[in-house]
Amino acid sequence: MFSVKDEVSDVAAEIENLCGTLFDRWCEKRSVVPLAYLMHSWPLAAPTPLRIMRLSCVLRDLMNAYCESLDVDDRQLIHTVVAIANRVI
Repeated sequence: MFSVKDEVSDVAAEIENLCGTLFDRWCEKRSVVPLAYLMHSWPLAAPTPLRIMRLSCVLRDLMNAYCESLDVDDRQLIHTVVAIANRVI
């Protein structure tokens, strides 16, 4: 039987991996604005549902404000992070 803590840990691991990919992509492209949004709430020092929700909200805000400056892969990765985060929030 899975506990809430196990679920949060599993989700946090997936999110960390995806955010690491976003970080690498945006560093390579020198995309300062998306990096600033991401670094506002990532990395997840101590993953909790509240921190995961905050990261999800920040990435949604990025999509709303700067969608046109993100490429298709960036948008897909962000949507995936938000969808995964919704499992625990």
